[in-house]
Amino acid sequence: MGVKTTKTTKETQKLAETLAKEILSLEDQPGACVVALVGDLGAGKTSFVQGFAKALGIKEKITSPTFTIVKKFEIRNSKFETLIHMDIYRIDNFKELKGLDWDGIVSNAKNVVLIEWAEKIEKILPRPYFLVNFEHSQTIYGEHSRTIDITLVK
Repeated sequence: MGVKTTKTTKETQKLAETLAKEILSLEDQPGACVVALVGDLGAGKTSFVQGFAKALGIKEKITSPTFTIVKKFEIRNSKFETLIHMDIYRIDNFKELKGLDWDGIVSNAKNVVLIEWAEKIEKILPRPYFLVNFEHSQTIYGEHSRTIDITLVK
């Protein structure tokens, strides 16, 4: 999808909806569809997940699972059954993910997995995956924008 700049939360969420729709149209793959979200605090990762979930028809309020680490949402009327939202900010070692059924999550082709702070586990991300890199900036006039680079890592 390339590099896009968004100036509002709504624009960030619309970009996420576009990616979600693209993922829904992909050929089936052997494991989960993984979207790795990378960026500083406040860069727009959770807003992106909110737009993505909306495109999948999820009506529940999406907040970052910083303390629970994993939240699951049912997807209806899709080849996917579950959206799994992970925030691994508090994970110090990828071995900690084993207790969260990491292998089961990423091997299930019915899952879409969005991972905030995915750079912490880059070595164990199953390929292919979508990498969504956020850079947040502010002009000298106080205007905020996000540069969002979406690539498929094979």
